[in-house]
Amino acid sequence: MDTYQALDAAISSTGTIIEGVTPAHLDRPTPCTAWDVRALSNHVVGTLWAAHALLTDTPPPYSMGPGSLPDTDLVGDDPAAAYKEAADAARTAASVPGALEGSRQSPLGEMPAGMVIGFATLDVVVHGWDLARATDQSASLDEDMVAHCLGFAQQAITDQTRGPLIAAPVPVPDSAPTMDRLVGHMGRQP
Repeated sequence: MDTYQALDAAISSTGTIIEGVTPAHLDRPTPCTAWDVRALSNHVVGTLWAAHALLTDTPPPYSMGPGSLPDTDLVGDDPAAAYKEAADAARTAASVPGALEGSRQSPLGEMPAGMVIGFATLDVVVHGWDLARATDQSASLDEDMVAHCLGFAQQAITDQTRGPLIAAPVPVPDSAPTMDRLVGHMGRQP
């Protein structure tokens, strides 16, 4: 699976979960203990807008630093519509020939465009799982995409690069499902 295919699958998989988020869910807690469903949905939508901005070398339409929330509520009472708009923009930007080549200036410094999208994909997948948990939905995410994200996470998120925004890994057996190993690596109890 290449970088664009992983992003596309992540957007689709998490999109199905976001479609199941209702206004009644928005105040529920999530595995991201600092954020409820509304805040986490805003973060995911903001991540997609940030990916679009980085790939198109344009200012993001909403200000949002890494691991934070947008400066305004993006989801209102319709997280699915907000997600779809941001997802379409990110997909379009990533599908432009050459968009995933070269490097981009990100809030974390200059990095390869593929790495920028790798982080966005990882964020969308893991937070899709978080939202599924918080809203009592199945987290049936594309297995090849999850394996791709696990490989990326194991290379990009190490003890040295984890920082304060990502919890310490939770031990998960190698025989566990790929999604369990991914969320464990990202500091969540599967």
